[in-house]
Amino acid sequence: MSADTSFAKRSNRAAILFLSPALLFVFAFVAYPVAYAGWLSLFRWDGASMPVFLGAGNFVRLAGDAIFWQALIRNILVALSAIVLQVFLALAIAYCLVRIVPAFSRIFLFFYLVPVMVSEICIGLLWRFMYNPYFGLVNAGLSAIGLGGLKRGWLGESETAFTAVVVVMSFTYLGLYVLLFVAAVRNVPESVYEAAEIDGAGDFRKFFSITVPMVWDAVRANSLLAIIGSLKTFSLVFVLTNGGPNHASEVVSTYLYKMGFGSFEMGYAAAIGFAQMVLTALGAWIAFRYMKRIGAGAGAWS
Repeated sequence: MSADTSFAKRSNRAAILFLSPALLFVFAFVAYPVAYAGWLSLFRWDGASMPVFLGAGNFVRLAGDAIFWQALIRNILVALSAIVLQVFLALAIAYCLVRIVPAFSRIFLFFYLVPVMVSEICIGLLWRFMYNPYFGLVNAGLSAIGLGGLKRGWLGESETAFTAVVVVMSFTYLGLYVLLFVAAVRNVPESVYEAAEIDGAGDFRKFFSITVPMVWDAVRANSLLAIIGSLKTFSLVFVLTNGGPNHASEVVSTYLYKMGFGSFEMGYAAAIGFAQMVLTALGAWIAFRYMKRIGAGAGAWS
């Protein structure tokens, strides 16, 4: 046995030794729960009695469940709004902080990051007070500027509940993407912007012709995070509306919770969760491939 081969084997054993705690963690808290959820989705179980094997019965029921599909559509709408109102808006804000008002960037960045540092439960409770139809700041602000006719019970009406929740989500997560994009924009070489200024390019042109193409990898990564987070969002919806009124703001995670811990249909809830995982992975993969294709032609924007 050569010395190189012996060294490689020792290195592999050392790598496995150091990786084993992480692998154990992944198995215990990721692989096993996913496998158990897949197994449980094949049964009818109320959490107490003996499970009854149904085979694909829960998934057949899921395929015809209108509430589930409506909730999934809302998750997709949340993901699309996150790409626009969180990711791309955050990129524009980050560009302004780095290139236009760098002297005040730290102050503004602090205020953008405050919602990120606060618990989502606290933010949800705060916005419930703000949306209150009787003493909330939203309706009071509309009255103060002469738009009292627009006052609504924002979280209690089917027409406005989902939109109100999306606004809160955008407010909550925007600061995280601003922080990530500030770091990306600062890594763009100054010489590129100087060359563009010599050619007479303004901030608008530099943003779309230089910044966006050169930080596209960050755009793609942050969009992927936003899509995954949107497809499994739970806490803000649960605190603000609990999916109501009449399922008007229901998302897949809140519907799963109601089926599992409200109706005690653990097997059906497991089927919802398993389907959610598969659809989230599929949606993230499609978005990643699509944005990679766009990134390949990003130079066309210049």
